[in-house]
Order: sequence, then C-alpha cells, then structure tokens
Amino acid sequence: MKENAHKPGNKKIYFFVGIFSVVWLFSSLIMEFTRRLDYNWDHFIVNLPETLSFFDLANEGVSPTFLFGKYINKPADPKVTITAIDELSLERYGWPIKRRYYGELVDKLEKLGVKSIGVDVMMFEPDRDNPENDRKYVEAVARAGNVVNLMSRNTDNGDINRPIQGLSKASAIIAQPHVEQTMDSDGQIRRYMPFYMGEDTNFDNTPDKFWTYASSGIKDLKCGKACAQLSIPSLGMATYAVYSGKSLPELAMEYDGPKILNYRYVKNWKLHPGWDKSEKNIKASSYRHISAADILDGRLSKDEKEALKGGMTFIGATALGAFDHVPSPFLSLFPGVEVHATFVDNLMKKDFREELNLGYSLVLVLLLPWLPVFLRRYSLGLMISVSFGVIFLLTGLDVFLLARNVLMPFGSIAAAFIIPFAYVTVDKGLSEGREKKWIKNTFGQYLSPKVVDIITKDPSKLSLGGEKRDMTAFFLDLAGFTTMSEKMTPEELTSMLNEYLSAFTEIILKQDGTVDKYIGDCIVAFWNAPLDQKEHKKLALLAAVDCQVEMARLNEALTQYTIKPAARVGVNSGPMVVGNMGSKTRLSYTVMGDSVNLASRLEGANKFFHSKIMTSEATFGELKDFFDYRYLGSIRVVGKAIPVKVYEPFARKGEAAPEIKAMLVHYEAGIGKFYKADYAGSLKDFQAALAARPNDGPSQFYIEEAEKYIKEPPKDWDQSFNLTSKG
Repeated sequence: MKENAHKPGNKKIYFFVGIFSVVWLFSSLIMEFTRRLDYNWDHFIVNLPETLSFFDLANEGVSPTFLFGKYINKPADPKVTITAIDELSLERYGWPIKRRYYGELVDKLEKLGVKSIGVDVMMFEPDRDNPENDRKYVEAVARAGNVVNLMSRNTDNGDINRPIQGLSKASAIIAQPHVEQTMDSDGQIRRYMPFYMGEDTNFDNTPDKFWTYASSGIKDLKCGKACAQLSIPSLGMATYAVYSGKSLPELAMEYDGPKILNYRYVKNWKLHPGWDKSEKNIKASSYRHISAADILDGRLSKDEKEALKGGMTFIGATALGAFDHVPSPFLSLFPGVEVHATFVDNLMKKDFREELNLGYSLVLVLLLPWLPVFLRRYSLGLMISVSFGVIFLLTGLDVFLLARNVLMPFGSIAAAFIIPFAYVTVDKGLSEGREKKWIKNTFGQYLSPKVVDIITKDPSKLSLGGEKRDMTAFFLDLAGFTTMSEKMTPEELTSMLNEYLSAFTEIILKQDGTVDKYIGDCIVAFWNAPLDQKEHKKLALLAAVDCQVEMARLNEALTQYTIKPAARVGVNSGPMVVGNMGSKTRLSYTVMGDSVNLASRLEGANKFFHSKIMTSEATFGELKDFFDYRYLGSIRVVGKAIPVKVYEPFARKGEAAPEIKAMLVHYEAGIGKFYKADYAGSLKDFQAALAARPNDGPSQFYIEEAEKYIKEPPKDWDQSFNLTSKG
C-alpha cells in the first residue's frame, strides 16, 4: 500500500524519533545509566569468547582467546608479578606483618634480580612496640635502591599521610596509591591516573592546583628539586620509572591524563609450585602471584624465579579480607594491587584503550534512530532481518575496534537503534493489524478470499492511490429487468435479484475478480487490480462463460419464480484508471475510463446481435485458442468513430454443448460468405445454423441482414454496424 496512507502515523513516529535522538544524544554524553550500558556490554563482549569456548569440543576447558577472543583479550606480561601477602603469609607472619619481614622480603627480591619493586602497603605509623622493625625495613629499601613506597592524602580534609622516618630518602620514589580517583559508580576502575589528579579551583575545567612533593613537605627525595613541584606519581607510574630508568618529569610530560586500562585475561596459576604438588591449589588471576612466605622461605619454583629476574613486582595483600579489592571485567574480586600491575603492563605494551572519536559516536547516535523509520515501509520480516543485521554489524565493528584498543560506546549506540526499532515495530504491528482489518472489511465482499489473503499478508501489493494500468472490465446485466419489476412484488424481485447476483458474484470472486459495484440488476467487476494479474483477460472471460452456465442452472433450479431472466455480459480490456474515488467523506475503490465505458456499451450491444456475451478484440484477440467462440462482427458504438471487432465465447475449448458445436459449423460458413457479399449463399448457412440451435440470436440477426442485402446490397459499406443507442 502506498506510504501516504500512513501520513498521520508517520508524523507521530517522526516526532518520537526526533525527540528521542536529541534526548538520547545528551543522555549518552552526561547520564550515568548510558555509561552503564556501555560498561556492561564491554564486560559481556570480553567474556563472550570464554563462554563460547564451552562449546569447543575439540579442546578441554575454557579459553578467553577462543574465536575473536585472541584479538581482544591479551595475556599478562610474565615479567610483571605480584608478591602476594596471601593466606600462607598471614599464617606464618601474622597480620599486620612486621616491617622487618618486609625488609627481608625486599632483600630476597633484590637477590633474585628484581629490577623494580612497588610496595602497595602503607608504612605511615611508626612501630611503637619495636622501632627496630622500621629501621630494618628502611635499611633494606636503601640497600635495594629500586623500591617504591607510598604516601597518601585524605580526600575529605586534605591531610597527608607521610612514610615513616627515613623511608622517603631510602626509597627510589615515593608514590601514591589513589586509584579511587577515577573509580566509576559501579566500583570498577577503568581509568588510571599516572599522576595525582589536579584540582580545578577556578571552575574553568582546567586543573590549577596539584598535590606535589613540595606541598607535602617531603624534601629528602632522591630526585631532589627536579621533582619538588611534580604532581605525586601513582604507584604504577613510579614503579615503571624505576624499571625503565626514565625520569618522573619526562614521564609527566608524556603521560599527563587518565589512561583507560586494558585488563589482561585471567588464568589459573598453580599456588606454591616450588613445594606444593597438589594440583587443586590454584589461583585465578591475571598476574602470577608469588607467595611472600615462599620468597622468605626460599621455596620458589624455577618459573617463579625466572619471572622475578629482570622484572618488576608489586608487594600487596591478596589474602581474602586483608586486601582492598575491586571488580574487574574478568573477576568480581580483583586485588587492588593488580590495578597498578595492569597499568604498568599497558604502559610497557603501549596498548591502553582509547575511546572512539566523539564525533563518530554522535553521528551514529543521531542517525541510527532514523533507520527503523526508513525500514518501516517494508515488511515486518524484512525489518527484523535488517535490524538483526545492523546489530550484527555494530557488534562486528565493536570487536574490530576493540582489537585495535578502541572502545566504542556500543550500549549507547545500539540502544539508539533498538529503542526506536522497538517503538516502530510495535507501531507497525498495530498499524498492520488495523490495516489488515480494514482490508478485510473493505475488500472481503468484493474480492475472493484468496486475493484478500494475499494482500492481507503483504499490503504493499495493494495500490489504493489512483493509477492508470491495463485492466479488464466486466458488465453483467439481467435482461428484461423493467418487465420483471412490473410483474413481481418488491419482495419477490429483491429475493430473485439476490439469488442471481449472489451466484454471479461467487463466480467472479472464484476467478479472482474484483466486484466494483451493483447497479440495480447489473454487476460491474474488473481484473488486474488491486493485485497484478497476468491472465486478467482470460479470467474475466472464464467468469463470463461460467455466469451463463450458472444462469441456465438457476433458471432450472429456482422454480419459485415464474419469470426466467437472461443475462447479457460485456467484456473489454485496455487502459483504465483505478483507485479510491468519490467525495472527501465517502470513497469507493472503482475504475473509470473509455475502456470501461466500452465494456458497458458491449453489454448493451448484445441486444443488437441478440447474443449473450460480447467481448472486444482487445480482450479476445490472444485467447481464441482457449475458447469455443464465434465472430459477431464489427460494430461502431455510440460516440466512437473507430469500429470494434466483437466475439461471443461459449465455453472452454472443446467443452461447448453439441448443439452449439453443430450451429458453429454452419454459422462460420455463413459468416465467411456474408462478408464476401455472397448474401444468398450465407442465408442458407445461417438458416442451417438456426435449425441446429433454435432461437440462436446472432443466426437470426444475420438471416435478416442477408435477406435485406439480397434485395438491396449495401453501397460503400465498411462491413461495420453502427449502433444508434447505448443499449
């Protein structure tokens, strides 16, 4: 059906989508729930390969690198490790662990060849019970020369927690552990600040106040004055500075903004591999956890020693209940110390993730809501198929970008398409339901159930707007209606008309015709609209001959009526205008044009030849092999100068009654002679035809014409009969 049939609905949809696209655009920029959509999708997509690997029958176990996982999920750098204050360490050394043991741990790590040590343990309050513990730790840190220790800042009141006496001077660098600066509302740490974030005291979106070593009152740093005005580095950045040999000022110039972490996938590590042979003791983590107790006891495996040598390690608590933990994309309980390790790993690999260019995201958020509006003109099945294709393409694009460490706000972008799609789909479903109901109500009584079913399933096949197309028009009229109306009561006349017209209507619908209207005792029908019908001419003629058969049956069966009517049918094909026509308040789906008028004239012209069916050359010219028929002649109807050849079909080829077949033999011989001006010879043939089929109207007509022309042959006759009335 033409789209303009939905203009009111379109306006409503345009309004909704227009408002939605603008609102969603701003929501995707500032609203937390849209970020949650993006976050949840990111977690889903990075974990999907491992989920799908359950179905990988060729391999045992699960793998985060299954299928596309190998492009988006990366393993941890083996040279980045966690020196874990684990359950065994707490069991051996208690909690909190005395600082002398940390000193011994640093010494052991230095001897194992660790290049850089980041200590994610607070060393702020002195040991009042035994100050010797503090001294031993400070001395160990000084001997190693590659240890990073912490200071912290109270975010509520700005108070500084400084390291114990002598530790800032002994440490390679003093850092800060405040990863919570960039913590999202769901507790996830997705962004990492290499240096402490400055404050915007002027409210101009530019940090102008920084937490520096100078403002903290720490002066005995190894980097001296060069670092005094430097914003305090994070534990990860400071540990990397020691590892790489780069200066903090140099790194501050290179990394001055937050970095999006590219978390490494989780694998199962054997715990205490140096001495515990049980395969059940495993640890799920991104980085290798080496027990501090095993290091202190000297019970490390070859692989653990290899990982520590020349690498960097972070000393931090991993025992359940003894560490600060945050969720990660792969684990719900993720030791905070691994956040620093992840940053360092990304720094070394230079594979931090980046957000998709804002311009691209905004274009997608603005344009995608309009795609369902465009798809609305097509079928619901096509809409759904294309929409799934769009989501699939967006998913593929997301994976493609993620493999290149670019984060697309998939949730926001996909929702910009899915929400309007859901709205448009529901609206289309309701609209199509109303449309199908309207089609059935409007066309159910005029079209065959088969045709109604076709256009109900696919209303796009229905064209209701006025259009010009090649069609076939059909007029059937009951002869002698005026006489019948004078001899019958109104009730009898109505009952009889209903009987005959109902039967003829069923035949028309059976041949997939469209009943246009009823005009008294006349039925008007047409073919090749609203659906395309390749054989519309043949279908109309089959309806005509079947109606004549039904006429004979009804006259015999309806014994309650003393009057036995006859039916005249006119059929013509040609260009016609079809569509909804009428007034603004009352429309009718109908046809008009010269070709329609000619069909009406042909129905009336049956009176001239006393025939029952008359069809034009335009309809019958290509169908002569499908019917038993006869040529009636050439006529010039009222108002037309060009004559039309007309025919009378009787039945499908070879199915005419015996008397008709016998009549046609003589009739065709007579026609051949008549139009060769052998009127006397044709007279005998027409008389023989009338004898074979008594009361045959056209035979009687030509007998009369032949007798007239024998007496006075016509002069300058073009062999066409001029009709003087419309019938």
